[in-house]
Amino acid sequence: MFWSLHAGTSTIDTLLSSEEGFTLEQLLDEDDLLQECKSQNTKLLDYLTESATAARLIDYVIEMPAEDDSEARRFKYPYVASEVLSCDVNSIHEVLLADSSRLVEKLLSILQQSPPLPPVLIGYAAKVLIALYKCSPESFAASFSALWEGAAAADSGSQLALPRLTERLMAHLGSDAVLQMLTVLCVGEPVMAEPGMAQQLQPPAAAWIPHEVLVPALFEQLAAPNPEAAQNASALLTTLLEASPALPACFCEPELEARERCETLLKMCLGAAGHPNGGGGGLNLPALDVLVRLLVRCREIGASSPSCADHLLRGVAESVDAFFVAIATPAQLPERISRFLPEKGARAMPRPQAVTRCKLLALFEEALRREEPETLIALCQLGFFHVVLDLLLLPHHCNALHMRTAALIDVVLSDRSAESAESAATREQVLHSLLVEAQLPQRLMECATASSEMAVRPSGHAYVMVLLRALLEAAAREQSISSALEAVEGWDEFVGPSGLLASWENVQSKPLGGKMPQRASDEDSDGDEYDGSRELERALQLQAQLRAQQENSSSGEDSGSDGEGPYLEHFAQLLSQRNFVNDMGAELDEVLQDGSGGGASAQWDASFDDDEFDTEPLPAQPLGAGGGTASFADFGASAPAAPAADFAASDFAAFDD
Repeated sequence: MFWSLHAGTSTIDTLLSSEEGFTLEQLLDEDDLLQECKSQNTKLLDYLTESATAARLIDYVIEMPAEDDSEARRFKYPYVASEVLSCDVNSIHEVLLADSSRLVEKLLSILQQSPPLPPVLIGYAAKVLIALYKCSPESFAASFSALWEGAAAADSGSQLALPRLTERLMAHLGSDAVLQMLTVLCVGEPVMAEPGMAQQLQPPAAAWIPHEVLVPALFEQLAAPNPEAAQNASALLTTLLEASPALPACFCEPELEARERCETLLKMCLGAAGHPNGGGGGLNLPALDVLVRLLVRCREIGASSPSCADHLLRGVAESVDAFFVAIATPAQLPERISRFLPEKGARAMPRPQAVTRCKLLALFEEALRREEPETLIALCQLGFFHVVLDLLLLPHHCNALHMRTAALIDVVLSDRSAESAESAATREQVLHSLLVEAQLPQRLMECATASSEMAVRPSGHAYVMVLLRALLEAAAREQSISSALEAVEGWDEFVGPSGLLASWENVQSKPLGGKMPQRASDEDSDGDEYDGSRELERALQLQAQLRAQQENSSSGEDSGSDGEGPYLEHFAQLLSQRNFVNDMGAELDEVLQDGSGGGASAQWDASFDDDEFDTEPLPAQPLGAGGGTASFADFGASAPAAPAADFAASDFAAFDD
């Protein structure tokens, strides 16, 4: 419509008014079709909102083109059709959601295809469905609720019946487009946040697929043979757990079913050798993610869901040896990689273990936070803290593993009040295992001493020093820790005023170099005006000093000047051309402190290598005399060499401004 105001009738209007008629493909070929739709072109919208036209647009979105189709049919028409259906135009959304048109059922019929779905087409279909929801969440939810109630009342095999739709969604959960669609429609869309800030989900008014139906279906997909489906199910479950104010009902009630589901989750985590989603020791990593997130949410929610955490921790205690062995067991190569390698080559391939180890350490950290006696005693007997210190101190460059091990040790050293005699005895045993058996203080001091002598310190050096400070603070709180540290040889010297820990902290406490930030807040730009008042004030002082010297020189009172005039002339010219955003305050301070400038040392001088420049020396030319013009290079090469008394007052007129 905009172009029609300035360039006559648009091509869309011409096409719609053609006596010979037009086709949908001709409209899709027009470059300004989307602009005309968003501009509410009445004729165009009347045509596009016809049921037959909308159905043909959906066909382009869900049907795979044939190999002998035109390039426009294979690429352009599906994209443009999805953009038209996703336009923020109420009339298009109303016809799609109308019960009589059954267009939504036609759009979702793409789920009836066998997996894997064409990623481009399912992406277009998901985009249209999300646009329908965003346009009117209430109408979207009401439309599907009516469809599901009608299908349930008729007891039919409709493709839109809730059980059938959920089954088809789970069959295609390996598609990232399906995952994105379920996340937006059932959990919420991430709200845009400032860089460095955690994103928060904006929950929908009502979940498209009810959580009491969605969560059990996702739970079953954790053991799916398709690795992508299991990973996406885990990602959606953990996002749902994070966004929900309470645990899903299926993990809490009824009691018997909740306990069985928790036991099933632990069996999924342990998996079996050769499991397609397995990590070290045949672990199912997607299921392990859900287990850790469940324990974290149980701790955050508190006493409202103790049964779920109790069931899970009891299962972890029964299988703690299997989880412990998995820390050192090499991970299995994914099938998508190993199938291209011969058996011998697959065995020789290096296998990253950091992902598995970080997840297992997060699991054990939750057990330490909950102070589960069975699990903690078993870990102490297995020598768990020896392994943790090896992961922290032995050479590697995985910062995530450094962070996870340091966080686990910090949990043990943190201030905890024992709620019972049993928990107090368990804590004493854990501290003894960490401080005495695993020799935490000795190993940290040894690593810190060795690192301080290296030119390039190891990547985990900072974690080591922070843990040493945490040890020192914990000794001031707990007598058992203090007693253990008193028996360590060299501890007092290490943490003393002249020790390595104090020297490191002194270095870390020094302020960073450079200027303080000029921005008042994060909303201000780095390109805001710079406060150069101090520099301008010093520049004015120099100019005033220069003018005073000019007056003395013209009256003959300063005939014995030591040659500082040309230097100050040049400095004044330099200040007039300088950008005060680039700070040169230090040089100005030195000039002001020197006062008169200091004779020959204050003269402007430029030294060049004679071998590089084969030039004749330039004769001295007075500036402004005889109507001649002198360049800045001439001034820098000749003017400073002449005494200040040889210049007349008129020679400085060029710099008075």
